[in-house]
Amino acid sequence: MTQAHRLLPGARRDLLLVCDHASNAVPEGIDLGVPAPLLGAHVAWDIGAGALAEALAARLGAPAWLGAWSRLVVDCNRPPDAAIPEASDGHAIPGNRNLTPAARAARLALHAAFHDGLAARVGSGRPALLVSVHSFTPALASDPAPRPWPVAVLWNRDARAAEPALEALRREPDLPGPVGANEPYSGRILNYTMDRHAEANGIPYIGFEVRQDLLACRAGVEQWADRLERAVRHALARLG
Repeated sequence: MTQAHRLLPGARRDLLLVCDHASNAVPEGIDLGVPAPLLGAHVAWDIGAGALAEALAARLGAPAWLGAWSRLVVDCNRPPDAAIPEASDGHAIPGNRNLTPAARAARLALHAAFHDGLAARVGSGRPALLVSVHSFTPALASDPAPRPWPVAVLWNRDARAAEPALEALRREPDLPGPVGANEPYSGRILNYTMDRHAEANGIPYIGFEVRQDLLACRAGVEQWADRLERAVRHALARLG
């Protein structure tokens, strides 16, 4: 089966990073029917999030579980029945319409492999903290209002780690805007991976969102990795 994830090794076992939307790659044999430039846009992946997750993992000495394929192929941060989008931010995805049962099953097998492997990793080590790394576009085509938050923390019911992470980020100097709490998306609505692997197992977690224009260069990635590292270390200290 096509590999559904990429694991970055790390020595520590109390911490695991996850980046569902790290890649915009499309497996051989799948034609999404979209113009090539769209695969570089935010609808295809979380721009800069994979690089940020790698930089953060290196600073923390932690393993990172990265999605291997574009979310237009299969979105691993959605439940299986909503994981194959037929449109995204006003863009039709023709190759995802009228899939044969076999083609749909193959896509969902990638989804299952990503989550089954992650579940095995979580179950074998039972980390003290899961950290989810995402990025968001400065504005949507469907809602062009600028998003003012440079960074945000998402959570659903369990805020044990989210609250100290917010505290740490709000202490960061020279942020180009307010720190968001469940912005621009709410973790009470869009939180599938953390709901499944953290909340369902009683494991504290942090969902980070960083605005994509701030991750457009290596210097930006490094700067945000430094900030997120401080937030993670503060949360770990508070968790004890």
